[in-house]
Amino acid sequence: MTAGRTPPRITSFLVKVASRCNLDCDYCYVYHHADQSWRSMPRLLAADTRTAFVTRLGDYLAEASIPRCTVIFHGGEPLLAGVETLVAFADQIRAATPSLVDIGLQTNGLLLTEEALQAFEAANISVSLSLDGPKAANDKHRTSNKGRSSFDKVAAALERLKEHPTIFAGVIAVIDPTTSAEDLLEFFSHHQVPKLDFLLPDAHHLRQPPGRSGQEDLYETWLCRAFDVWLHRYPHLSIRTFEALLDAVAGLPSGTDAFGLGDVSLISIETDGSYHDLDVLKVTRDGATKIGGGVADTPIATIAASDRLAAHRELLSKPGLSVTCQECDIVDICGGGSLPHRFGENGFNNPTVYCGEMTTLVGHVRSRVQDLLGQAAKPSETLATGFDFDAYELAECGSDAMAYLCQSSRKALTAEFVRATAQLVPEQSEQVRRLEATDPERLAEIAQQPGAVAWQRTLLAQAEGRMLHTVDGLPLKADGGYLDLLNGRTPTELTYLAVAVDDPWLRKPFGDAIYFEDEEASALARPVVEQAFDIIERWRPALAAEIRLACRAIQFVGDPLAHPEKIVSFSDNTVPGALYVSVWQGDRLIDPYDLADSLVHEHRHQKLYLLERLAPTVEPTQMRVVSPWREDLRPPSGLLHAVFVFVELRRFWAFVLKAGPARLHNRAMKQLRDTDEHLAEAFATLLTCPLTEAGRSLTGVLQKAAGLVAEAA
Repeated sequence: MTAGRTPPRITSFLVKVASRCNLDCDYCYVYHHADQSWRSMPRLLAADTRTAFVTRLGDYLAEASIPRCTVIFHGGEPLLAGVETLVAFADQIRAATPSLVDIGLQTNGLLLTEEALQAFEAANISVSLSLDGPKAANDKHRTSNKGRSSFDKVAAALERLKEHPTIFAGVIAVIDPTTSAEDLLEFFSHHQVPKLDFLLPDAHHLRQPPGRSGQEDLYETWLCRAFDVWLHRYPHLSIRTFEALLDAVAGLPSGTDAFGLGDVSLISIETDGSYHDLDVLKVTRDGATKIGGGVADTPIATIAASDRLAAHRELLSKPGLSVTCQECDIVDICGGGSLPHRFGENGFNNPTVYCGEMTTLVGHVRSRVQDLLGQAAKPSETLATGFDFDAYELAECGSDAMAYLCQSSRKALTAEFVRATAQLVPEQSEQVRRLEATDPERLAEIAQQPGAVAWQRTLLAQAEGRMLHTVDGLPLKADGGYLDLLNGRTPTELTYLAVAVDDPWLRKPFGDAIYFEDEEASALARPVVEQAFDIIERWRPALAAEIRLACRAIQFVGDPLAHPEKIVSFSDNTVPGALYVSVWQGDRLIDPYDLADSLVHEHRHQKLYLLERLAPTVEPTQMRVVSPWREDLRPPSGLLHAVFVFVELRRFWAFVLKAGPARLHNRAMKQLRDTDEHLAEAFATLLTCPLTEAGRSLTGVLQKAAGLVAEAA
């Protein structure tokens, strides 16, 4: 492993419970590519090997402080191991670790009976189905050992799965461009699959994609057509491939190893208990996935620190890409493509064999997104002429500017709320119209509740045939029930800052990606919020008043994948006016000064969101820049947000150094030193970005504020 580099955190484990299969799919990377090690593997994962894995897993999760992981039962066909065995294995895994373990299986569906589904539902084992589409598409490649159709049995399994939505994880389909995109998407839309994952056929430079030799643009044409059909006719269908590409184009983590740079987080365990790297690397050469050791003799931590995984990690970083990729203008989106697809005579020092497809598709998606943005209606209101950016930036001078921005947002959210609730049943929509006529102030207070904003935007999306999703990819659905909760709130509940209230729509947008503290833990932590506000009030009363003006909710959160001691906070413009902060570090409450830092931090994001609603700060761009506070590249708007936040936090830690407790003296000095260094670097980068007139004005104000911190504090 590279000296001084922390080993990767392994959070996903693909466990081969069976090495054989009851289908003979002609593209399968296990049976029809370079690595044929399956022939020497035990047919099933033995009981003693399962026990050894469970022990290793429990030890590793505890040692690495990993609060949540995923175990996928795989094969071959995992159901060949038997339903009772799989359920017992899942129970054994969960009993051996205090961590939260998500367990699923990937199946071809031939053995997926109703009894099996009931057992998996009781055991909380999710099921993903392999199915390439309607009968004509599926039977091109997914046939029995005797070449017989598998479709009827798999289609029956699909129907049964649909009756168990709590464990139906989705469908994986391999693309065959001789099947029309229209037929494929119509089929999956008709069956209302919760998530669909399109895979390109596994190929590399020594084994070209099937069918492409006779038509170079075969896959390019199909992918662009499929994207257009999805965008215009089936946006309610969650297709991970396209959603990940949209995220990557927007500069967000893509959620798939097919796009974007990343890190190693998964290992495989074969039926003999041996440890292996990414399973699909079997397409490259014999033995490509072997790491060394097995569950009987080697801890998982040793595997995580192995040279083999270190080499894999390097290939997922920009320096690990070929020179061609490093110099490409879409490298931060494509990331060189899926690693197995980069393989050739010189190893992985190549662009993906699907480079042309990626380049064309990324360009196509960019063009479509820009077209849609260009067609979008302009805001009904823009920033007032002569807006005072100097006054806006500093709370002591910016009360008028903030009141103007908050009132503008209030009017827009109220109008949006009325439009959204018009989609409800007549009794409820009429109720809102009556409130609009008799008590518009109360309606406005309801409409600007952060949870109400997330709810009403989901309602509007549904009415337009679009599907919004949680952070972890699950579909968001809204109904009229939440309106009753909003109507039941008292005037005080509507206007005061709600702390750790169990509001479903403050939490739904984040799915299971974020952990929310229960009431018992929240009750213990609420006094720390009061202490944090006392600190802010003592430091700058105007800022405390500004936070209460712009924000309506504080939620207590944790990150299931972060170290328990890590302080987590975030805000999101899908729930404007909500601050999400962690209040526990391990088994102790957070320091009030750290919580004050988090509250100020997230409020500054919300404050800038209010401005950006009326005045974008960055011109449309695909540019990505280095942020001193982040490891990943950021869009210029993200860097401007960071600067806006840390100029204020620089003031806070100057106050802590001067008037805070002695225990924080050294910490404050370090915070100030690091922030000064990071701000200087950030401003140098920000001034090279395509800022709007508002962005340039605000950046100038922030530069002055950073240079006069001592006076401002």
